[in-house]
Amino acid sequence: MENTKDLISVIVPVYNVEKYLPQCIDSILNQTEKNLEIILVDDGSLDNSGKICDEFSKKDDRIIVIHKKNNGLSSARNAGLDIASGNYIGFVDSDDWLDKTMYEVLLKLLKENNSDISCCDFFKTANSDDSISHIDDEIINSYNNMESLNNFYNGLYTQTVVAWNKLYKRELFKDIFYPVGKIHEDEGTTYKLYYKANKITYTNRPLYYYRITPNSITTSKFNKKRLDIIDVYDEKVKFIKNINNEEIYSKTLKWYLFKLINCYFECSNNIENNTEYLTLINHKVSETYKSYIQSNKKQLHWIILFSIFKMNPKLYKKLLRS
Repeated sequence: MENTKDLISVIVPVYNVEKYLPQCIDSILNQTEKNLEIILVDDGSLDNSGKICDEFSKKDDRIIVIHKKNNGLSSARNAGLDIASGNYIGFVDSDDWLDKTMYEVLLKLLKENNSDISCCDFFKTANSDDSISHIDDEIINSYNNMESLNNFYNGLYTQTVVAWNKLYKRELFKDIFYPVGKIHEDEGTTYKLYYKANKITYTNRPLYYYRITPNSITTSKFNKKRLDIIDVYDEKVKFIKNINNEEIYSKTLKWYLFKLINCYFECSNNIENNTEYLTLINHKVSETYKSYIQSNKKQLHWIILFSIFKMNPKLYKKLLRS
């Protein structure tokens, strides 16, 4: 290992990705920033993924492999955090891959801007051979924690919420873990890390390749597990309320209402025997709507729109389409 002060621990949860895993690991090994500890967490894979991890560990002593019982992405990330020895933390999903300069750029952004989190843009693709066209007009912006929480709602949502296009100072994860057993784990964690951070710096350079696959959450059919977003947002609303920022609290409530309404329509269309779930969603809509109209930063046009949904979901849908 090189200088342990600047060591980056890269945590890669691995589950049944034998087709994509070699490209992912190679892209980390080939980083221009060499001072890496690469933690491959085999989360009970049923294919050859675990063997691939072991083979790579024989080729490079920066690689540490954990084999564990399957318990989901959050559990795998937490297992990596438990043993990480770097002062910086990065996450990579095992079907994705990186531009060779990603961690060099993110580390430089952290240091030069005295930030706690650095973040790059990403490139969505279904093609392993795709190559990012590097931009000439790089834009770098830094935000404090409240401004960054606002970025969840100001057009930077995906870039802000995901775990894997970032570099974090290790101390941010003290007492913060990913929610085991839940999907939408990034949605349930990133805002806590942002709140703890003094400064977050973004670059618009796309340095992370996000692979679109048929089995990903975003492309697969809606199922009741997707309703985990309700638990995640219930916790988020309580957290944001306690930080006493009325603007962010109001936006969180509004965003939650849109999430709930989306769940309502998805559940109506894709889940049989859905009465119990629709009842729960309608209860949460009423509860959250009541909080929103009591907010000092509420907006009339959103109140009208949410009121229409409560009275007539079909009319709400027609209005959005028009």
